[in-house]
Amino acid sequence: MTKNRVRSLFVMICALFICLSAHAQKYRYQVNGLVQDAITGKGLPVKLYLMTADSIVIDSVSTKAEQDPESGETLYSGEYFFPGVTEKGHYIVHAVSEGYQDAYMNCELKSKREFYIPVRAIYMYKVHKLKEVMVKATKLKMVINKDTIVYNADAFNLPEGSMLETLVARLPGAKLTKDGQIYVNGKYVESLLVNGNNFFSGNPMMALENLPAYTVSKIKVFNKAGQKSQMMGKDMGDKVYTMDVRLKKEYATGYMGNFEAGAGTQHRYKTRAFLLKFSDKERIGTYFNMNNLNDNQRARLDGEWSPQDVSDGLTTTKTAGLSYMRPLGSPISWFQSDVTWEHTNDNLVTKTNTQTFLPDGDSYRKAVSNMRNSSTSWQAINMLVLVKDAYYVTSNLAASYKKKTGWGLDNQRDSVHNSLLSRLMESQSNDVKHYAFAFDNSVGWKVLMSDMLGVTSLVYYTRDLNRSLSSSDLQYPTAALPADKRVRYLNTPNQNLKLTAGLYYAWNYRDRSVTPEYKYIYNFNKANNLLYRLDRIGAGPYSLDNLPPSTALMMAGALDGNNTYEYRERRHEHLFNLSYSSLKSLLFGAEFRVGVPIRLLHASLNYERMGMQHISRQRTFFEPMLSLEKQGQWSVRMGMSSDFPDMTLLTTYRDDSNPLYVREGNSKLRDIHKYYVTGNVTFRGQHQQSISLSASYNQTDNAVAYRLQYDKTTSVSHILPVSVNGNWHINGSFNFTRALDKNNRLTIDNNFAAEYRHSVDMAQTLGSTGNERSIVGNVILDNTLKLNYRANDNAEFALHGGVKYYSITSKRTGFEAIHAGDYNVGLNTTLALPWYFQLVTDMTVFMRRGYQQAEMNTSDWLWNAQLTRSFFNNHLLAKLQAFDMLHQLRSTSYAVNEQGRMETWHNSIPRYVMFSLAWKFNVNPKKK
Repeated sequence: MTKNRVRSLFVMICALFICLSAHAQKYRYQVNGLVQDAITGKGLPVKLYLMTADSIVIDSVSTKAEQDPESGETLYSGEYFFPGVTEKGHYIVHAVSEGYQDAYMNCELKSKREFYIPVRAIYMYKVHKLKEVMVKATKLKMVINKDTIVYNADAFNLPEGSMLETLVARLPGAKLTKDGQIYVNGKYVESLLVNGNNFFSGNPMMALENLPAYTVSKIKVFNKAGQKSQMMGKDMGDKVYTMDVRLKKEYATGYMGNFEAGAGTQHRYKTRAFLLKFSDKERIGTYFNMNNLNDNQRARLDGEWSPQDVSDGLTTTKTAGLSYMRPLGSPISWFQSDVTWEHTNDNLVTKTNTQTFLPDGDSYRKAVSNMRNSSTSWQAINMLVLVKDAYYVTSNLAASYKKKTGWGLDNQRDSVHNSLLSRLMESQSNDVKHYAFAFDNSVGWKVLMSDMLGVTSLVYYTRDLNRSLSSSDLQYPTAALPADKRVRYLNTPNQNLKLTAGLYYAWNYRDRSVTPEYKYIYNFNKANNLLYRLDRIGAGPYSLDNLPPSTALMMAGALDGNNTYEYRERRHEHLFNLSYSSLKSLLFGAEFRVGVPIRLLHASLNYERMGMQHISRQRTFFEPMLSLEKQGQWSVRMGMSSDFPDMTLLTTYRDDSNPLYVREGNSKLRDIHKYYVTGNVTFRGQHQQSISLSASYNQTDNAVAYRLQYDKTTSVSHILPVSVNGNWHINGSFNFTRALDKNNRLTIDNNFAAEYRHSVDMAQTLGSTGNERSIVGNVILDNTLKLNYRANDNAEFALHGGVKYYSITSKRTGFEAIHAGDYNVGLNTTLALPWYFQLVTDMTVFMRRGYQQAEMNTSDWLWNAQLTRSFFNNHLLAKLQAFDMLHQLRSTSYAVNEQGRMETWHNSIPRYVMFSLAWKFNVNPKKK
């Protein structure tokens, strides 16, 4: 009943917004376009003339110019807008700018159903080199225009020899995670470009770690139109939040290179090389990187990094890549081919303290693990993008291979009320091979002058060959429980095939669109889980390299039939969707979009485990979505989605392959439904001020929880998947950036986030009659603050701090509320010293309070420094780095959910001092 009410309300809201869509009686078709420098991509001061097909001038305008109120500098976006025309026909745009060749571009109003007349971008070439004029002014770090932010790279005092990641980490309002994800004012950046194009197939880490910061002129963050929008000349709902890194003119054409090699104490070393050829006809790039510094260069000097961000363990990395990109007639059509290779060696030591919440007394586990892994992988990606007046094509062809081997030792102890229950010692080794292939294609045609017909397809295939060998010894403190010793060999080959095909038609009338769509998705999963108990046929020793054949193991009775299985799963999905959009509704003039997809899902599973089981489900899901957005100001989104639980959980089985975990299936699991509502608003003002507020609510009905029954006699956990309700969470954030003085030297950057999670799970001790439903409330408050003072080009200071507070409560009997927090405060300094030296140093104290184990409640000082000097006209850079000079770095993490909490310690890179030399060069083509 409740679901029907929600759907009825949703339909009424959609109808209301549709009725509010704007409808003009008389319509003038605006002529819009963009003019840029053909080499740098910058906007230009240009005079433009709109002419009829027989070259009669009917209007003239200039590119949009804005004067920054703080610096007085005139900024040109390159955008222009003619007021509009009323008649169908052909038109010509003539662009004139001093020092540039005149340029022309044809355009046409083909149908009065079009929204406006889009003009393809005009790229202008210089006639001769203009005399340079030096203008001294205060360097602004960023300029904001609507939903676009432009950062000036020269306004940041960076450590010499820095890569792009260091610059991005210091951008006001930006956050860079350790795995290369970028957020600006709390919004995830989906695409990182270099001079408007993908860099190594859009992998942000390649650009972040290998592109030198000194080559960057500006960084533009904006909503970039996709191929559909570019072809149709209007927003087709494929915008991507993009960061475009623009190179300086001297690096936008020609050759550039950067080489660095260094050695340090504690046997630390690094070697890197980067070469790039840029021109308007092609781009060729290659890189090589080898180091044993955990491959986290950014972590040392930006002051916004915590010990939790340290890569776990000790890692040696070797990477190499080659990239080729060629524009195909225009900057929005191109071909790119990339090949990358990587080899890593890891040594990871982990110590964990785990508390499991139970109704009549919690259980505790202490564990120590020592793992060594080695992996080698390569990947090849080919991309083709064609955007023409009448059609577009995007194709991606990718293949990859990865091989990983490893071995390790584990030791764990379980206890209740300080009484030892069991002790487990285990050794293990593994061998993994992964193969993947993918082909993704999308084609769209412009039909009937203003509509679009599109076809999509995808082929994705993976194959994994996994083998593992483990030897375990489970001991109990009492003679009543005998020891459990096992030698297990597990062979788990699996395959996955995914096929999709789709068709859609977009009917456009000016600023409105109606799009019916159909998509078919097929998934096939094939998996085997062959478990052999080698302890049944002999004590060994055994290794993965000299195991008997599978047939011999089966004949010898080593196959563990209860825990061996195989399955074949097939899923067929039919998606029918009708979507409507209005780019300018009457409600606040906002962009309105609504979709009412209906998904027919059928899944079947053939599961063989001590007998054949056949599981089948078929459902029809209604998954509506609605969004309302005012460009650059605010947005609201809401929707829902549904799916089956993992089909293998619906089978009847009992898995006791791990002596401390017994797992079962549950055929009564219900369909999962998820609901979400998100909203954000942004305010911008003078003095580079930006205020962003966001909030979201997420709810999951029939979430799969794993009911835990814990045996306090044997320390064995019995786990059963169940469907539970009551899981929801709400979060909000507040981001504030502003210059605090009139000269924009002192800036503040504050990010606050709050989250509450209401988590439901099932837990009880074996034989207990108490309520097994466990409800836990988790509050997380997180705030980071940075005050930055840039005195001049030679000195910059930053005071930074952060607080992350956890509060975990529950009404469950015997539950002790948890209150813990991480705090930090530090100072970062960049100074130019006499004799052309530069010093960069950061000192931060990290404090932890409220943790269960006393050794977790620490105060650690982290002090890093770098001293550099340039030689030979800045071509050679000598660098002396010191990492963790006080030797107090610890890598710890803390995680809490509805079942318990876990405190984890990892070994981390030791303190060291390193000296390195870096050579850079740049060769520009000769002027003709």
